[in-house]
Amino acid sequence: MCAFSLKNIIGDTSVQELLNNPKKAREVASRAINSGFNELESKRPDLAKGHVCCTVPITGRSHVVACSEDEEKALGEEAFDEEKGCYRTISDTHYSKVLESCANGLIAAATEVQYDWAFALFDSRTQNAFCCPGGKIGVYLGLMEIMRNEAELAAVVAHEIAHALARHYAEKAALRKAVSIGSEELHNRGNEGSARLLSGAGGKLGIMLPFSRSMEYEADEIGMILMARAGYNPAAAIEFWERFGSNRHTSTLNGILSTHPRDDDRLNAMKKVLPTAMQIYETAAEKRYYGATL
Repeated sequence: MCAFSLKNIIGDTSVQELLNNPKKAREVASRAINSGFNELESKRPDLAKGHVCCTVPITGRSHVVACSEDEEKALGEEAFDEEKGCYRTISDTHYSKVLESCANGLIAAATEVQYDWAFALFDSRTQNAFCCPGGKIGVYLGLMEIMRNEAELAAVVAHEIAHALARHYAEKAALRKAVSIGSEELHNRGNEGSARLLSGAGGKLGIMLPFSRSMEYEADEIGMILMARAGYNPAAAIEFWERFGSNRHTSTLNGILSTHPRDDDRLNAMKKVLPTAMQIYETAAEKRYYGATL
């Protein structure tokens, strides 16, 4: 049973300390949403409605989400349909066939959830991919064109699938609400300056951004496990980020580095996951290795 207190949002930590200490900010953010909304439910049921404690598949992390799976799926379908209205979808090409093989393999490996999966290749030079809440996968042609092989594609697509499996969208919604409640509490205490800071740039830079980056780390871990289960060599994930994270390549990427920031800490974290992922890869029923050449 989770226990919630408004004080759990910021505790005795100053907002300035959160801004200066990203690690502390992540701890505060985790405490805020993982503490639950039981006490809040008794005081403000309108705010607490829909918040539930659940467990992230594969990592086993406990977290609180702020919307139901049905609501997530509806939002995901709406976003996917909107993207289909913006770009032509590509089929019956080498790229689309590789994506189909890759997506189907990763979907089969994501055994922890039952989504109404769908995927599409969009005719856009954007170098990115996404997975909407509820399992709608989109890949842009521009991403396919910078990949060397199917395993590199699997690394990026598995990372996106991991965000959906972990329900990161719903978790961020819970955190945004926690920050909003914390700001309201500071306002009620008469601390207007801290309330404005927490609800504005301070909340974004001191809490939301660091916590969002911690979700990227978790999606990396889950994604490497998924691609290993599907029979792709998980080392391809590290090889991709080492290649395109180098300074001489960053200027050529117009999408993926903006949504998947690469730094040495993140790369080191992936390398720590690699031995576990390789063990899973070695026992995979079907070895895809590096897959098709792109």
